[in-house]
Amino acid sequence: MVQGVTVDENAMTDAAADLPTDGGPRDRAPERRCIATGQSGSPDGMIRFVVAPGGEVVADMDGRLPGRGAWVTARADLLEQAIRRKAFPRAFKAPVKAGEDLIGTVERLLTARCLEYLGLGRRAGAVVAGYEKVRAWLDAGTVGAVSLASDAGDVAVSRMGALKGVPVVALLTRDEMGRALGRENAVNVAIAEGRLAKRFLAEAGRLAGFRDAPYPVDRVSAGLRENG
Repeated sequence: MVQGVTVDENAMTDAAADLPTDGGPRDRAPERRCIATGQSGSPDGMIRFVVAPGGEVVADMDGRLPGRGAWVTARADLLEQAIRRKAFPRAFKAPVKAGEDLIGTVERLLTARCLEYLGLGRRAGAVVAGYEKVRAWLDAGTVGAVSLASDAGDVAVSRMGALKGVPVVALLTRDEMGRALGRENAVNVAIAEGRLAKRFLAEAGRLAGFRDAPYPVDRVSAGLRENG
């Protein structure tokens, strides 16, 4: 487990464990209203915040803590806007306060959750790392998502020309993924089709609002189509 983060091991792929098909409360939750934009959307693309006993706003990453909650679309600029415009005190109808590093804390929590999913997948045999292994899984058509190191470089991107529509995440560094997978570094990581890949992609979608990716999914996909 990544320190400070707990991810439900029921997120593992159905092939890796005998799991119920129900994805949990977040999968069935109705739309929520973003206090920064006023627009409603799926909670999967938002962050829920609650008030700690000391009156400080904290992130509820699973969206399950008891009490009143306030939702913000998972983007750093919108969270900054909510803080700057004092949207949290209005939402909670109380003089609550947001910590100075709330945005950074959310980014670190999201990063840790993505890495935790990779670690779970490795232990379940649902994740492989290394170019040859990833290509083998791609050729077999068993890949649900690929995590390409954000510091991989153009050569590594061009070598992944066989993806052909497989979702690509380019948000985690090679060192971060390496630590999650128990190796020195990891540039190419594949996640097997199934619930774990879907959960990882959903979490990475939230992280994308807090981290700049030098190889966004659209750019990588475009290059893959050209090479494919």
